[in-house]
Amino acid sequence: MTLPEEELNRVRLLLELFCQARSDDSVRLEYHVKGSRVTLVESRPLFIDPRILNSVKVAQFEFNPDLKIWTLYWYDRKNRRQPYPTGRNRDTIEKLVVEVGADPTGIFWD
Repeated sequence: MTLPEEELNRVRLLLELFCQARSDDSVRLEYHVKGSRVTLVESRPLFIDPRILNSVKVAQFEFNPDLKIWTLYWYDRKNRRQPYPTGRNRDTIEKLVVEVGADPTGIFWD
């Protein structure tokens, strides 16, 4: 199922700014939309060969069209998706992006 147009527009506006603010010359943050899921991906040059980018999934947001809410997930070291553990994992996309940016649990950023 694809995102409703209104939600997709909100995602684009919000995450373009978020990714731009967190990207620099050495780290690039981008997002990918597939169906009702939006995945944040961080890319960095490999230490051994800086011409090669290493990409890691940081977080995923999933939209439930029936409830009209978003659910937040994080990725463990084996690249498995896990529900965000704080109980604040179901809300609006805006609040969940703020949660990822603040990272009070330390599971999204180093």
